[in-house]
Amino acid sequence: MLNFLEILIRGLMLGSVYALVGMGLTLVWGVVGIVNIAHGEFVMLGAYFAFWAFSLLHLNPLLSVLLSIPVFFSLGVGIHKKITERLVKEHELSALILTFGMSILIWNLAQFFWTNTYRSVSYLTGNFPLMGLVFAKSKTVSFGLAVGITAGLFLFLKYSKWGKAIRATSQNPEVALVCGINTMKMRMFTYGMGIALAGAAGTIISLQWVIFPQMGASYISKAFAIVVLGGLGNIHGALAGGLIIGILEAMVTQYLSAKMAQIIPSATILLILLLKPTGLFKK
Repeated sequence: MLNFLEILIRGLMLGSVYALVGMGLTLVWGVVGIVNIAHGEFVMLGAYFAFWAFSLLHLNPLLSVLLSIPVFFSLGVGIHKKITERLVKEHELSALILTFGMSILIWNLAQFFWTNTYRSVSYLTGNFPLMGLVFAKSKTVSFGLAVGITAGLFLFLKYSKWGKAIRATSQNPEVALVCGINTMKMRMFTYGMGIALAGAAGTIISLQWVIFPQMGASYISKAFAIVVLGGLGNIHGALAGGLIIGILEAMVTQYLSAKMAQIIPSATILLILLLKPTGLFKK
């Protein structure tokens, strides 16, 4: 039972980071109406942001997580302002093709400048013993950071004026516009938030796993599984979906193999689309 409990908690820790990635994707999807195929590449850039800040500037990786949020938010706002806003009223295929091309461009540039060498942030090694259970320090701190960012996001969307305007834009952009909400600005702000969540997730991921240019592909597949599982545009569903995927991955890794755990995102997408296409939760 102790072993099972330890695996369950590890799955929740893992899922909390996955949920950040998924929430960023579903937030953009639900408000802006764009499926960002390049979302995983911004996770990868976030990981490299933490690595280079640690290697070159000796910046504490925990500070990198906080610093990455405004940096990637600004990057997202710039991208939406110059590129993706013009695709809002276009066919969905246009956004898919553009963000797919953006994805290929980003990881090829990362491969060119940083090579395929695997890198890592050597920080917070060792374990925390707790009531007979053992947890890695890096994963425990990462869990705390992910929970803090998630809580901040939910509080912002629920209680702030901008958060309410974003929710109104998501529910009915035409009525929101009539009520005096600048929906274009809300879309730009939301796209920036989505990229900021991806970047923050990447910096947290750098504390636990190796970093390489193609790592974004793994996280975009997990993000899609989370979004499909939780329901399109449902940020609460994305949180629940991330935790479910994390627990499933931890269980399969422990009782079967790590290779089998890699098929969980694709298997989840297939099963949900066959059995409940709207996801486990309503929009």
